[in-house]
Amino acid sequence: MFSKQISQPIRAVHMPAESVLNSSLCRIDFADAYELRLSKSEIQISEAYVVIFCYPPTWVQVLMNLRGHIALRLGLTHPFDAREIAPDEYPKVVTGVRVGSFTVQSVHPSELIVGDDDKHLNFRISTMKTEREGQFYITVSTAVEIHNMLGRAYMFVVKPFHRFLAPYMLRRAVSSGRL
Repeated sequence: MFSKQISQPIRAVHMPAESVLNSSLCRIDFADAYELRLSKSEIQISEAYVVIFCYPPTWVQVLMNLRGHIALRLGLTHPFDAREIAPDEYPKVVTGVRVGSFTVQSVHPSELIVGDDDKHLNFRISTMKTEREGQFYITVSTAVEIHNMLGRAYMFVVKPFHRFLAPYMLRRAVSSGRL
């Protein structure tokens, strides 16, 4: 898919214990996390989030729009105002502002949490930068709180796509030279 090789693989890991994500929802019914060693150790957390999530390929945009139309038919909310960030544009990443497809929930020095709430489920995505033994890592974690049967059905359908898409977006950010 991409010609550039990733020197450090993306690994499925446990959600970091120190992540604010652990207390961001009342209950966590689904969680996953993916980590990779950074080649650009100087990158700030808000910039890391932007390069991972704000440059989706066309097929991801199509899937998100399809998901949005289905969500609207089911009476759920789905913002269609998300847009790709231009390469020379850097969005203001502050709590309450939609950056890319998600609303910023909280900003911390080494972690940015985005997500949205709806009647079927609430979700949060953490982009966290950590250091271990002189190496810097980015971990992208997702936590979901399911409210009802519609939320369970939604997660049943979305989970396989999500488990592919989360590491794919990390890989894409690395192979493009942005991360």
